[in-house]
Amino acid sequence: MSFAKVFVLLFLALWISSNSALAAQSGAKPSYDEKAVADFYRGKTVRIIVGFSAGGGYDQYSRLIARHMSKYIPGNPAVIVDNMPGAGSIIAANHTFNAAPKDGTVIGNISGPIVLEQLFGSPSIQFDMAKFRYLAVPVSETYLFIVTKKSGVTKFDDLIGGKGKQVSVGAIPGSTVEHAPILARDVLGANLKVVSGYKGTADVRLAIDSGEVDGFFNTWTSSKLTSFDKIKSGEWLVLAQLSEKPIKDLIIPNVPTISQIGKTDEQRLIMKYGTSTPNDFGKVYVLPPGTPADRVLALENAFGKVFTDKELMADAQKGKLEIDPMLGDEIYKLVQEFLGMSPELKTKLQTALKGGKK
Repeated sequence: MSFAKVFVLLFLALWISSNSALAAQSGAKPSYDEKAVADFYRGKTVRIIVGFSAGGGYDQYSRLIARHMSKYIPGNPAVIVDNMPGAGSIIAANHTFNAAPKDGTVIGNISGPIVLEQLFGSPSIQFDMAKFRYLAVPVSETYLFIVTKKSGVTKFDDLIGGKGKQVSVGAIPGSTVEHAPILARDVLGANLKVVSGYKGTADVRLAIDSGEVDGFFNTWTSSKLTSFDKIKSGEWLVLAQLSEKPIKDLIIPNVPTISQIGKTDEQRLIMKYGTSTPNDFGKVYVLPPGTPADRVLALENAFGKVFTDKELMADAQKGKLEIDPMLGDEIYKLVQEFLGMSPELKTKLQTALKGGKK
């Protein structure tokens, strides 16, 4: 090989290496043919499939996004929301992964914590969380344990031990709304009766109002939207927050965290990975595997833009919807890290959750 060819190859290698490093440092995304994407989407409708019933937090976020997103998708397709509730969004996840068109016209809005059901080999799981194409999460979640004042319980410790008062809590199968009370009961020793089978938090709230159950576990973002006045007035009480650090804008002072309701390191670790960590990617928007890469990039880009849209932010503020988003690659990394948890921790979580569904 001539000196000239060697020099050219070395120059190209250095150029590629330099530009790859710059792209990695800047978080640069691969480009796509915007005209081709626009030609595809023009005149079409993009459906957001929400895995929970209308009126809940997932539904309200998706309807907010749908109102403002069309202008950021090349070709400006209509964006609508359909609800497909059931099994903590497992039904919607199965549909998105297997039955939905793999062309970028259907976006699933599912619950990140269903990753636990996959991790433990639930027969209802017909998807692989590692293979979804991740678009966005509008905000990470922190769950609260909420009961009515009529329940007669005023603090979490009232439920602990053989003489602890029992309360009934409504649950949604496969979600943190179910995982959290099971773990609180079987890991922390809280005297809880778990009543599962509800399709969404809107249904659980109706059950609480009718006296069917005494309370539930729900996110603070959802509670601000749907139950703020009841919490503020003291009609509903907050007994615990499932996070390691206190929620900054929680209106009730001195609510204990995982660090306080868990009495041992093992209890705290199981509660963290069973309730807190999977909700870092809780209200997640996904595409099925096989969706063309250019449309994945275009939709992720659209989510990134819509979360900075002034009109959306104004609507979010009016509706008490917090926006602190994550986008595709960051979400995928969190999912991969969660699926790669240690075998020992996986066994402990599996024992607690699978054995607790009784």
